[in-house]
Amino acid sequence: MLSSFIAYKSDLTFKQRVAPATAEERGILGRRYFVTRRIKNNDAQLLSVGVKSVSTTEWNGTKVEHRVFNLLDYIEHIGGAVMRRILPCLLLFSSLLACAQDQATRSVKVDVSGAWILREQMFDEVQTQRMSLQVSRLTNRISGQIGSSKIDGTISDSHVSLKMLTSSGRVIATYTGEAKDGGLSGTGDWDGTKSQWSARRPASKPEDSPRTHTYTPTEFYRTFSYALPPVLHIFPGDTVRTKSIDAAGTDENSARRSIGGDPLTGPFFVEGALPGDTLVIKLNRIRTNRDWAWSGQSLIGNALAPDYLMNLKRQRDFNSRWKIDKAKGTVYLDTPTDPLKGFTVPLQPMLGSVGVAPQGRNATRTIESGEFGGNMDYNQIKEGATIYLPVFHDGALLLVGDGHAAQGDGELTGDALETSMDIEFTVDVIPQKSIRTPRVENDEFLMAVGIAGSLDQALQTATTEMARWLEGDYKLNPNESAMILGSAMKYDVADLVSTQVSIVAKVPKSLLAALRHQ
Repeated sequence: MLSSFIAYKSDLTFKQRVAPATAEERGILGRRYFVTRRIKNNDAQLLSVGVKSVSTTEWNGTKVEHRVFNLLDYIEHIGGAVMRRILPCLLLFSSLLACAQDQATRSVKVDVSGAWILREQMFDEVQTQRMSLQVSRLTNRISGQIGSSKIDGTISDSHVSLKMLTSSGRVIATYTGEAKDGGLSGTGDWDGTKSQWSARRPASKPEDSPRTHTYTPTEFYRTFSYALPPVLHIFPGDTVRTKSIDAAGTDENSARRSIGGDPLTGPFFVEGALPGDTLVIKLNRIRTNRDWAWSGQSLIGNALAPDYLMNLKRQRDFNSRWKIDKAKGTVYLDTPTDPLKGFTVPLQPMLGSVGVAPQGRNATRTIESGEFGGNMDYNQIKEGATIYLPVFHDGALLLVGDGHAAQGDGELTGDALETSMDIEFTVDVIPQKSIRTPRVENDEFLMAVGIAGSLDQALQTATTEMARWLEGDYKLNPNESAMILGSAMKYDVADLVSTQVSIVAKVPKSLLAALRHQ
């Protein structure tokens, strides 16, 4: 003898379960279904009306047939006193559920669920990070995450109260504020230290993304700083076509546009780039846009032995202006001395400076370099190269420029073959992946740029970053990365100018082809 159950589900569906009559079945269907009636299996009509789906499983050793029915068809067919008794209960349940949902909706006037960008200022320090919130419509409770910390809180009308928690549940900080005009703002408390905070929604990519922007600069900057106003907001995947002037401030028409000291183009605000991310800059096109360059006239002192430096006898009227022949792809001195007549070098356009706003509230001159990139003067930062920079501020604030028509290792004359440039680059963001110092990649090499106050420290920084790169992206242990670096590492002396010097550690990509990149 078989029997069956009819059960109600909130999406207006009955579920009928066929099983041995002797089994205790009430409640089997789970908390989302409510058993309402046991019927005889010989009522074949009831088992065939409004069937939406049929499936068979095994239950306690017996084959069980599951049939899902459309509620309205079922009611229309069977009618009768039983359904008249059931229907008020169902309607009452649906009404209570709707009332509870309606009450929750009325108490939450603003939906704060989803992704946010949190900006918090404590004294003169500003921190920006991702925040995600989820609101329960029934309880008005908020859960979520700020960075690696959990969030717990409540919302009533537009008032928001949040607690930042450790993984063990200890309260780190509290936030109170209001949801208004599409954003959040209020005050925070870090164990008695007050802060001001606000949150905005991440910018949405335009429907026609990725875009190509043409930006013609009218102003140039000689500092890397969080305080510089962005000249353009761009999204990951976007391409920018722009220009740079030379290190002395002269443009492609030989017009003076700025005072010297490596004036740069930008800053470009990259939407979605936040502290702890990595900014990716692909140099698509780096081309000279005039027919001349200029350089320093003698070797820099920190590359020379003291006795040689003390006894140098420089030619005072030496002319270090260069002629650029784009058709032949060469550069030569405009008015060479007799020994240098016929001396040419290949035209190899590069950017001396690619950098973002440095950490904290610092403003750093564009003639300097550091973990933020900047005036690295590495001659492999050229067309086809990809540069990776750590992000320290909202939007990264990318600056580019200081074009060189050619440069030997170390920029030994202090100023390389300085000229103006046409530049095209594409940006991307690697979220929540932080690197310690700039990285560069081209078709042949992975390159880690070590920047420090001395060559030995720069070498240590470059070697360490390359080891981290291999161990992180290729999942190698220190012994495995040592085998690669010890047998294949190459070093370039990138820059010997200014207060910071640079050494580049590089590994041929061909040797890494057999490894699995993560």
